[in-house]
Amino acid sequence: MQLPRKLIASLAFVCLLISTSSNATDYDQLSDAELDQRLAYLNKSFDEIESPSDYWHYGWSGFYAVSAVAQAAKAADESDSDDSTKLWVGAIKSTGGLAMMLMKPLPIVHGLDEYQSMPATTRAQKIEQLKKAEQLLRHSAWRANERYTWKPHAITIGANLIGAAAIAAFGDSSDALSSSALGIVIGEAAIWTQPSAAEQQWENYKTTYGDSQTALQWQLRPTYNGVEFELRF
Repeated sequence: MQLPRKLIASLAFVCLLISTSSNATDYDQLSDAELDQRLAYLNKSFDEIESPSDYWHYGWSGFYAVSAVAQAAKAADESDSDDSTKLWVGAIKSTGGLAMMLMKPLPIVHGLDEYQSMPATTRAQKIEQLKKAEQLLRHSAWRANERYTWKPHAITIGANLIGAAAIAAFGDSSDALSSSALGIVIGEAAIWTQPSAAEQQWENYKTTYGDSQTALQWQLRPTYNGVEFELRF
C-alpha cells in the first residue's frame, strides 16, 4: 500500500528525531576510565584552542572599539560635511562590528569559565561535566566552520553596502565605493582569521570516542512507500 506523501514527510521527520536520539551517547554505560579519558582529551583540546580564541575575540573587539571611538571623535571635529559623513558611517559600522563580537562571542570564550567551575568529584558530576564539554567543543567546531556558510559574508557585504548608500545619499558619492570596499576587506579578514582548530579537534574526538560505547544500534529511515528499519550490532 502506498502511503500519502504528507504522511511520509511526517514519518521522515519523526524518524530523524528517533535516529538522532538512538545514536546519542549512553553516558551511564561509560566506564570510569573512559569517562576520565574523554574529559582529559576535551580539556587538552580546550587548552589548545583557548589562547587563539581569546586573541581573536579580544583583538578584533579592541580594533572595532578603537576604530569606532577614533572615527566618531574625528567626525565630531570635521568641518567638511562629506568627510564627516564618511567618518560617522565608519564609526557606526565599527560599532556594529563590536556589537557582533560582544553579542556573539566564540563559545570557548563565553563558556569555558562556566565549564571549568563545574564540580567533578562524583561520577554523576563528571558525566554532567562531560556533556557540557562535548557541547562546548561541538559548538566551537560549528563556529569554526561558519566561515564556509553564506550568512557571515552576507552580513558583512550587506552592512557595507548600506553604509555606502548612506554616504552616497548624504555625503560625497565618490567616497562610497572606497569606504564599502575597505569595510568588506576588514570584515572578511575578521571572518577568515577566526581560529579553526576546534573543528579538527571535534572530528578527532568523534573518531576516537564516537560510538565506542554503543554495542547495539538501530535506525529508522523513510523510504518512498514507507519506513525501513535497520539493526546493527
